Amino acid sequence: MNHDVAGAAVAGPGAIELAAIWATVDLERTLRDLGEETRDVPGDAVASDAHLGARVLLVPARAGHPALAIAEPATEGRLAATLARHGEGPVGRYLAVADGLDQARARAHGTGVAVSRVEIGPFGPSVLVLIAPVTGPHLILCEPLAVPSGS
Repeated sequence: MNHDVAGAAVAGPGAIELAAIWATVDLERTLRDLGEETRDVPGDAVASDAHLGARVLLVPARAGHPALAIAEPATEGRLAATLARHGEGPVGRYLAVADGLDQARARAHGTGVAVSRVEIGPFGPSVLVLIAPVTGPHLILCEPLAVPSGS
């Protein structure tokens, strides 16, 4: 089973993309490159994602641009490995599952796909689907109707 098919099977019907994950080594530079005002970003707007070992800043969707989760390594974790292997750019996505993480975990178990333990990330409780190499692409499933933490 390929990564996309396995990920869709675990996410289940009705999953909604919350944000594409964009890896960077410099959060502020990437924000400037996107035309975002870095001086207006409060420190509490940056969330941690233990699955990736990253600091994550959410940039909401706007005309012609999907929502982005800009991720910068905070540890020598998955995101650091991804950047070392592939460089900056798109590296995965956050999806909200329609029926909750317990059901997604049950689907994963039923299809033989491993998932991480539940961690709190930028969209609240989430699991990492472990179908790809440590260097990605990364698929992180979140509780339904997830909202950014700190909102």
